[in-house]
Amino acid sequence: MAVNVLFLLLVWVLNQLLCFCSQAEGQEAILHASNGPTLREYCLLYNSTWSNISDSLSAAVSYPLRSLVSSQLCVRGQQGSLEGQAVVVMRGGCDFSQKALVAQDLGASVLLIASVDNLVIPSANDSELRKVKIPLALVRHRDVLDALQVFPQGMEVRLYAPPVPPFDASIIIMLLIAVFTVTTGGIWSGAAENELSLYSPLKVLLFVAMMCVMLVLMYFFYRWLVYVIIVIFCLASASALYNCLDSLALGCSTLSPIINTSNGESIMVQVALGPGAGGKGQALEVPGDNTSSYEKLPVVMRIPQFSALAQNLCMMQFSILGYGDIIIPGLLVAYCHRFDVWMGNSRRIYFISCAVAYAVGLVLTFAVMLLSKMGQPALLYLVPCTLLTSAVLACVRKEFRLFWSGSRTCQVRGFL
Repeated sequence: MAVNVLFLLLVWVLNQLLCFCSQAEGQEAILHASNGPTLREYCLLYNSTWSNISDSLSAAVSYPLRSLVSSQLCVRGQQGSLEGQAVVVMRGGCDFSQKALVAQDLGASVLLIASVDNLVIPSANDSELRKVKIPLALVRHRDVLDALQVFPQGMEVRLYAPPVPPFDASIIIMLLIAVFTVTTGGIWSGAAENELSLYSPLKVLLFVAMMCVMLVLMYFFYRWLVYVIIVIFCLASASALYNCLDSLALGCSTLSPIINTSNGESIMVQVALGPGAGGKGQALEVPGDNTSSYEKLPVVMRIPQFSALAQNLCMMQFSILGYGDIIIPGLLVAYCHRFDVWMGNSRRIYFISCAVAYAVGLVLTFAVMLLSKMGQPALLYLVPCTLLTSAVLACVRKEFRLFWSGSRTCQVRGFL
């Protein structure tokens, strides 16, 4: 029971819908390298106001690649002519614009800068920007080494940045998974109806205080506490699986109430995605060779966006659904099914209405997200849709008092 409470504590902290398209500004591009039938594609990061890159592979111009990774190309040396070539050099030693001007003077058509650190969007002042006429992009150093190993006889490269469509099929998959999980859990709860655990107001207040403290601790001590949370998740999952199997044999199950408030969205995003994952207001960065890696909290569902080719190649583009956006509304859906069972409603009108309201709330969340191009807190839409639907239905059927307190045989005060 204690493990389940700790797990629900974590879920409450991260119950906002973290569903967003990371940096859909077209700053990620693809380096297409080929030699005969062999081809590879790598992540690039460029400045769309600085470099003009084709939006399709067929329209991209092909250049032979010359590797100068032993040089930073800050001054003209013994490189010789780079006429009509794409050249790759190491990052550091001077500004991006200085490297671009030197490569441009040598006749290069494209400048690629290999970096072992995080890739950032190249920038320069306006006066330097007007002097640079060739495309410039950053590439991971390990990708350059891989390309040189795959193509020891040389390669042709093309740069292109496919546009990111506003709608992606991952949203449909996320919607189906969430609705299926909530409805299946509600059906299970009604079929395995049993007495619910109760919390006093004092315990609820203590629970909320613990959740706030946990959120702050996770934000500042993520590196160490993430392993504690993973252990709690494993124990809670094992306990939940045991309860499911046990209920198959004994016909019983347990639900625990949970309280939710929405606050501190930026901290929740950072905690859910882990350090260095970016977020609203942060500059776009692609992890480099020397980037520290962190374990991820097992509290969100990640679905790659299928149409975001360049972003997925850079491991930047994905949709995220917080488990709390399934669990918390799912408690109400489960209660509605139990109430149908208690009241003998063969048509399961409360359960069906609440499940449909949950689906409508998610659709509304995704619609606002697509229109505003910003991640939305799903509970802002799910709570009114599910709660108002259930409450209005109970009022129309003149069963609100029973719906609030539970059936005559099983009182569940304070569940909502």
